Amino acid sequence: MSRIKLARTEFIDSGHFIPGHPKCGRPHGHTYQVDIEIEGDPEGDMLLEFDEFKRRVWEILQRYDHVMLNDVMEAVPTVENIAMELHRELKKVLPGFKLRVRVHEGVRKWAEYGDD
Repeated sequence: MSRIKLARTEFIDSGHFIPGHPKCGRPHGHTYQVDIEIEGDPEGDMLLEFDEFKRRVWEILQRYDHVMLNDVMEAVPTVENIAMELHRELKKVLPGFKLRVRVHEGVRKWAEYGDD
């Protein structure tokens, strides 16, 4: 059966620190680029209308924008853990789709987590 992918790129500004890390142990911030990709079987002419896609994504991303990530995440906010947590939370608002989340921490550095 045919599958189609749809993606959005959004940005959040957040602070964090990695306890005990020599470079990242002090509070600092990033503008994170968050790439969200869904895959599914198209019904009709669209997989998901872009405005609805954005609305659902920001329902989750707003919790991570302009905050100290250490205050809102249970795990240490490494880029890997941010990608995993965003994936888990976005699955709640994007059910029925195969989902992949890529989080860029600056230029040339990213982590990706997705469904197999």
